[in-house]
Order: sequence, then C-alpha cells, then structure tokens
Amino acid sequence: MTSVQHPLISAYASRHGLPAPARADGRLTVVIDGTYRVHLHAAPEGWLALTCRLCALPEEGPARDALAREAGRLAAGMLSRHAAGCVVDPQGRALWLQQTLRPDSSDLALDEAFGAFANALSFWAGALRRLA
Repeated sequence: MTSVQHPLISAYASRHGLPAPARADGRLTVVIDGTYRVHLHAAPEGWLALTCRLCALPEEGPARDALAREAGRLAAGMLSRHAAGCVVDPQGRALWLQQTLRPDSSDLALDEAFGAFANALSFWAGALRRLA
C-alpha cells in the first residue's frame, strides 16, 4: 500500500532522523517524554494537524461535568495566547490537544509549532492531573 505523504511531515521526519511514516494515511507519531504520542497528519486542504490525546473523559455524571467545565474554562483562557486548543473528540470519550499549520508553512514554522505544542502539552498534562 502506498502512503500519502504530507510534504511537511516528510521533511520533519528527515530533518529529525525519524523513519518515514509507514501508515497509509501518512501520519507520523512522535513520542514525548516516553508518554505522550503526538501525531502529525494531513488535514483538509493541505493543512497539517498536530494532535495528542490528553485523557479519557469519565462516564456521564458530576465528575465528567466538573472536568469538562474546568477544562473548557482553561481552554477558553488559552485561546488568545496559544495556537493549540483542548477539544473533546467527536465520540465524546476523550480530551485532545490539537493545532493546525497552514499548507504554505516552512520547515522552521513546523519546528516552532511543534515546540509550542509540546509546551502546551506540558501545561495540559499538569492541569489535568490537578483537576483529576
């Protein structure tokens, strides 16, 4: 099967000595701190997405409501300063961190975005530990 490679992903893997993505969708996964799996994958219209699962959501009830409310409050507060945003997955089962990069972004822009994403991930990991 031939994989579809996003040019920014291919260049990122090559620059950082990572194996080329073998998945059919061209997604590259980078593990941070041995724990967090950051996925780089193609998004619609040539954009690039960086995503990472933060945590599972509790079953429906007060604990889930409290976590969603506090995570939403933090996410709204960060929107004006950070490109990465905390979202609920389409199935409503988990919180994810996501960020997108324009199709015409440079290699340097991706490296800087990845660094900023890692910093946001560090913030969210700590914040969600405190909220749990």
